[in-house]
Order: sequence, then C-alpha cells, then structure tokens
Amino acid sequence: MKTFVALALPFAWLASSQVLAQQDHPATEMMAPAQVPMSEEAYAESLRDQSQRPPEQDVISRFRQAFPDQGKPRIAVFWNREFPSRVSDWYSHYRGSLNAKGELSVTGKEAREEKGRATLTMEQESRGGLRTSDRNAIAMGLQGGLISAFKQGGATVIDQAMAQRITDNALEDGTFERASPDQLRLQMRALSQQADYVLELVVGSEFDRDGLYQVRVLSVKDASVLAVFNTDGKPPGSEDQHAWVVAESGFEKRDRPQPMSATGKEIALHTMAQMSQ
Repeated sequence: MKTFVALALPFAWLASSQVLAQQDHPATEMMAPAQVPMSEEAYAESLRDQSQRPPEQDVISRFRQAFPDQGKPRIAVFWNREFPSRVSDWYSHYRGSLNAKGELSVTGKEAREEKGRATLTMEQESRGGLRTSDRNAIAMGLQGGLISAFKQGGATVIDQAMAQRITDNALEDGTFERASPDQLRLQMRALSQQADYVLELVVGSEFDRDGLYQVRVLSVKDASVLAVFNTDGKPPGSEDQHAWVVAESGFEKRDRPQPMSATGKEIALHTMAQMSQ
C-alpha cells in the first residue's frame, strides 16, 4: 500500500502540470527593439529644423513683393542679446511709509483742541541701464553677410547706437534733466522712430554642441511676432567641408568651417523667407 502511494504522487503531479499548461493565459508583452546608437553629430542633426527655405532668388523676389517700398523694412538687429522686457532704467527695491499723529489741548481763555497727522513715504530706486556692447565678441563677417543679403531684398539694417544718438540729439534742449536720459525709454523711442522691426539674433544654449542660432522678429508697430526659428546658418544641401593637412605623423583631416559672411547671409535669407509668408 505504501509503495502504491509513492508511485501515484509523481503521476498526479504530472497530470496537474498538463492541465495548467492547457489553460489560457494572457500573452506576454513583447519588448520594443533597441534603438541604434547615434553619434553626437547625428543627434545634433536630428534637433535641427528640417524645413528648407526656397531658392535664394525666390526668397528675395517674394520679400520685395511683400515690402515694395525701397529701403523698407527698416530692421534693428540685436546682436547676441534679447530685446529687454523692462521699460525703464529705474526699478524699486522696496517702499516704506512712516505715520505720525499728535494732539494739543489748551485750557483757559483760549481753550482749544488741535489734532494733526503726517505721513512720510520713502522709496528706494536703483538704475540699471543698458548692457554695453562688446565689439570683440561680435563676428563682423556675420554682420556683413546678413546686412548684404537684406540690402539685396531692399531692406535697411539700423544701427541702434546711432539711432539712439539721433533721437536723443533731437530731444536736447539744454536743461539739467536732459543730462542723463533714461536709456531704455530712449531706446524704445528711437526704435519707434527709426525702425519697423526688431531682429533678435542670439546663439543657442547648446551652441558649442549643435551650432544653432536662435532668431526672432518682432514688429515695432503692433508688437506682433513675425518669425521664430532655429538655424545653423548653412545653405540647403550643403555639406561640411574638410581638408587634409600634412602633419608630422602623416595626413590629418581637419574641418574647414563655413565663412561667417555666408552664415550671416543664410540667416538673413531664412529670415526674409519667414517674414514673407
């Protein structure tokens, strides 16, 4: 009897296993296939705006049609700095007030009672002003290429410093208050009189890695935004250029960077294409 029980247990276990195997169970989710690793260059390329601008002559022709007046639009370029949101050089840190109350009573023939109250308010202000320009940090070739392309489209690029001096000189009346004008208010006054649009051209936060410029175009007249885009300043279909240089260990492959004037020209063409839409 004991021998029968010992032999029956393995058969019972096998039978129960077959029954469990035949029961329905939810399908196991399949793992997504692993992605192919990307190089730094390929990753940076995937972040770029893949939209291509029209051919150069088409861009200039459409821009001239959108802005038919010669010398228009007038564009003030903010080189590697954003348009400030503050409207005045002056800003307040804190404000405090001091209240005093007094009473006076006189008895006798001239009996009278007087009460008084005085309030004193104090406010501390500081002056910030505009950031001074650093010409050593500005690529003159970039400016030259951008200005030349805009001139081909019939536009005029405005120098902000000169515009502010012209505007300030027109306001000069010899009084003491004119000795130190509010620079931010003067800047906005000059833009409203001397420019039609403001173009912000700044390098991106990851410029060393992806080489992207950030561009924004604002209307001085109605504060509308005409264009916002990123660009590497390279013409459509262009490829990185290289050169083989003789070195002590043999030949070395070195990058041949695109001239800054060509980068400035491409940024201007991309901007004109956006403004003409």
